[in-house]
Amino acid sequence: MIYDEVDVEPIPNHDDFTIYTPTTAPDTVTAESLNDYNPIGGAGPSYSLVPWPGSTFIIRSVSSGHVITLLEGEITLTQPGGRGSIYWICEETKGWLGFRNTVSGMLLGHDAKGMLCCSAKRHQSWEYFCVRMKPEGGCVLLMTHYSGLWHVGFKEEQGEKKLAKIGEGGSDGIVWEFAKV
Repeated sequence: MIYDEVDVEPIPNHDDFTIYTPTTAPDTVTAESLNDYNPIGGAGPSYSLVPWPGSTFIIRSVSSGHVITLLEGEITLTQPGGRGSIYWICEETKGWLGFRNTVSGMLLGHDAKGMLCCSAKRHQSWEYFCVRMKPEGGCVLLMTHYSGLWHVGFKEEQGEKKLAKIGEGGSDGIVWEFAKV
């Protein structure tokens, strides 16, 4: 639900005064509505430059326009408006960011193979994220790997490309945008 898109229409009353009641926006998000979404009213999409604890976001790949989705227990990149849950609440623990799915209540993290998953109840080291801005725009998602940080990208598993932490450094990896909802 997008709270910033409220349409206020007067409702006439027989007592000679008017009551203004907001109309609720639809719960579904389509690719078109995500591209058109701009809470400050300017032209084009409006994305948060930095995710902030306590806010809810849609995390979108800049190159494909697809969003991080929890679908049938798996983390995948899908087009907005399809099946699955795309809303992530940003949290902070010990200075590290985490992303909790609004439907499952579980945190985005990685498994023993480094593949992204959404199964942790508590925000611990396998669910720690660092978001690094890129000079040309967007962000790189980094995850802890022992004493270093690895970027989130694609890893092939059983012939299928899946999201995973894939390598050292913050210059490579998928470039992301955070749409605050």
